[in-house]
Amino acid sequence: MIRRGEFGSLIRAVKGSDPDTMSDILDALVGSGEAAVPVLIQALRDTDEQIHMVASIALEKIGKTAVLPLVRAFREKDGLPRVRIADILANIGDSALGEILRALQDADEEVRVLSALALGEIRSPRAVEPLISALSDASEDVRAQAAVSLGELGDARAREVLADLAGKDESPLVRQVAGNALLRILEVMEGSSPP
Repeated sequence: MIRRGEFGSLIRAVKGSDPDTMSDILDALVGSGEAAVPVLIQALRDTDEQIHMVASIALEKIGKTAVLPLVRAFREKDGLPRVRIADILANIGDSALGEILRALQDADEEVRVLSALALGEIRSPRAVEPLISALSDASEDVRAQAAVSLGELGDARAREVLADLAGKDESPLVRQVAGNALLRILEVMEGSSPP
């Protein structure tokens, strides 16, 4: 069992280590579960790519117990790489879905954009209605990312609202992205229909 104070040393040992050592460190961190999560989240700040990779993989493997601390870190404006956290949450998948859906309502525009991105990567049908609602967001970037994610999901429920957005949104970017997402959904629908 690794003591709490040893996590930092263990993570620093990743730098320049061989693949077998990295694998052993990863196993030890994942085996420590929730206790390692705060240090792993802090490790996402490190400039070393090996440390980033091991921290990201460990958080993904720890899974559900890492979700809430990751979402809290995601919402903080303290220099943590929010895109990396969104990717980790997306890779955790369905166990992160509820927290990501809540983050889609966050006051911070960047958190809403990255939440919409993560929802598109998770590809859960439960994300369709919240993403459709996000198409009404005041932020052009949130609307655009919600449209892209709906296109990724390929769900016919978004067809009409995307068609409306493609023709009427005040933003040329959103109109273009909504049109592309609509085409993607139509392609998916055609591919799933009998010949």
